[in-house]
Amino acid sequence: MTRVGLLAPGARMSLARLAGLLIALVCVIAPALPLGPLAASPPLPLAVLWAAYGWAAMGETGWRAPFVLFLLGLLQDQLSGGPLGLVAIVYLAGFLLGRTAAAATRSPNLLTEWAGFVATLLAVCGIAASIAPPALGGAAGLGPFALAASVTALLFPLVRPLYIVRGATV
Repeated sequence: MTRVGLLAPGARMSLARLAGLLIALVCVIAPALPLGPLAASPPLPLAVLWAAYGWAAMGETGWRAPFVLFLLGLLQDQLSGGPLGLVAIVYLAGFLLGRTAAAATRSPNLLTEWAGFVATLLAVCGIAASIAPPALGGAAGLGPFALAASVTALLFPLVRPLYIVRGATV
């Protein structure tokens, strides 16, 4: 007997993904608004990387996930005043690296998935450190990005169910 409706695994996954996407969107837009230091990044996490890793871990193979990540990156570039494409490249790299890390750490337990996510974040920090200085004219400090990545890594266990839904098919 198959379950139909809001409690079906597919519907749960869709609602979780929508909530995760909304959190990512808020974390992209909030630093551009005059909301004070708590809405800045850092301490606001790089929530788009949660989505990138989650979609990669769930085996997303179509064009939609990379396209959405690219658009979120362009939006963040536009709102922050940075060069267009810089953050988009970082988010796409997170998706591609997340595929590798998720495949290497394929396990339903939290610690293994967390380790894969942290490995992805470390690699993304390395990519950001290599492409940001030339893109920003040598004036790129990785400190704030690394702090935001640390906050993102620490919060991963709390948001994992929004991005990685076990028992549901993609």
